[in-house]
Amino acid sequence: MAGRRTLLLIDADEPSRDFVRRALARLGFAVTIAQNGGEALGQFAPRLFELVITDLHLPDMSGLEVLRQIKQLSPETPVVVLASNSEVKDVVQALRLGASDYLLKPLENVGALDHAICRITHADTLAQQNVEYREELERRNRELREHVEVLQRDQQAGRLLQQHLLPRTPYRYPGNIEAAFRLFPSLYLSGDFVDYGLFGERFVAFYLVDVSGHGVSSALVTALIKHSIMHLLRERPLFSQLDTLDQDLLDVLSMINRELLSTRLDKHASMFVGAVDCRARKLHYAVAGQVPMPVIVTAAGAEWLPGKGRPLGLFEQGDWQVLCASLPENWRLVACSDGVLELIEGADLLEREDKLLQAIDRSGGDLDSLCTALHVGSFEALPDDITLLTLRQGEATETDRSS
Repeated sequence: MAGRRTLLLIDADEPSRDFVRRALARLGFAVTIAQNGGEALGQFAPRLFELVITDLHLPDMSGLEVLRQIKQLSPETPVVVLASNSEVKDVVQALRLGASDYLLKPLENVGALDHAICRITHADTLAQQNVEYREELERRNRELREHVEVLQRDQQAGRLLQQHLLPRTPYRYPGNIEAAFRLFPSLYLSGDFVDYGLFGERFVAFYLVDVSGHGVSSALVTALIKHSIMHLLRERPLFSQLDTLDQDLLDVLSMINRELLSTRLDKHASMFVGAVDCRARKLHYAVAGQVPMPVIVTAAGAEWLPGKGRPLGLFEQGDWQVLCASLPENWRLVACSDGVLELIEGADLLEREDKLLQAIDRSGGDLDSLCTALHVGSFEALPDDITLLTLRQGEATETDRSS
C-alpha cells in the first residue's frame, strides 16, 4: 500500500521471523524478508527502508558485518539487532557500531518489540523534523540576510540621495555671510534637514527642520518639505522684498503645516526658519516648536533668541510669530536639533539647555569647535539625529582664534 512504512527484516529463524513480521505488520510496516546477510545487502539501498532489524547470528556472515556495511551505506538508517543471552559481547559491539537498540531472543513479548520500534521510529521522526527545522531555519536566515542586504543597499542609496539634497557646507554669500552645518543621522537616513540660499543680493534665507521619528519615513518627509518649499518658490518669489519678508516666513510654515496634516503620516516637525537682511543687518525669523531655541553670539556673549510657536503637523493654526533682531558687525547664529540635548548630561531639560548655551558661548559659535566640545563625532550609536546649523558674518571672534 502506498505510503506504508518500510522495514527490512534479516533473520534465518522462521518462527522468530514470522513473530516479528506479524508484530510489525500490526504497527503498519511493509516488511521485506531476507534470510541471510548477502541477500539483505543485495536488497538494501539508502532511504529505501525506514528501519532494519537483523539477527546477529546469520548463516553466511556475522550480523555485525551486516550492521557495519549498512551503516557505511546509510549512517542515518536505524538498525535493531536480535541476539541471544550468550551474545552480550556482540550486542555491546553492535551498539558501538551504531545500532539503535537490541532485542533478546527468543522473542515472546510483543509489547517489548512495539516499545523498541516505536521509540526508535519516534526518535527518527524527531531527528528528521530537527533536520527539516534546521533546513527551514537556514533557508529563512538566507532570505533574511538577502532582505537585509537589499534594505541596506536601499538605505545607502537613500542616504546618498538625501545628502545630495543638502546644501554645500560651508558656503559663503555676498556680504561676507557664511552658512555651514553638520548633520549626524542616528540611522542611515535622517529626520533632520537644513537648507539655505541667497535671494536677490540682500537676503540669505535658511531653515532647520526636525521631523519626528527616525529612518526612512522621517527622511521622506524631509524630502517632501524641501520639494514643497521649492514648489512655493516656483509659484511666487519669496524673500525678495522687505515689506513681504515676514509674510514669506509665515507662508513657509503654514504651507509645511498643511502638507504634514494632509499626508496623514502621523508625523510632526519642529522648525526654525529665517532670513538675514544683509543691507539692514537684521535677522527676521520664526520658530515652530523649536527646542532648543536658536542662539545668537556677539562680542557680549551667547544668548537665546526669543520666540514661540506650535510644532508643524499637529494643529490647524500654529500661532507663529515673526521676530526681528538687529545684528552687530560681527555675529554668529547657532541652531541645533533637539538630538544635541541627548549628548549633554543634566537633571532636566533646563540644565541641559544651560550647558549647551555655555558650550556655544565658549566656542564663540564656531561650528567645528562646538562639535568638538559636544563630542558629537565620537559616538558610535547616536540616540537621535543631530544637526547643527551656523550662520556668521564678520571676522572671527577672539574665541575662534584661540580655539
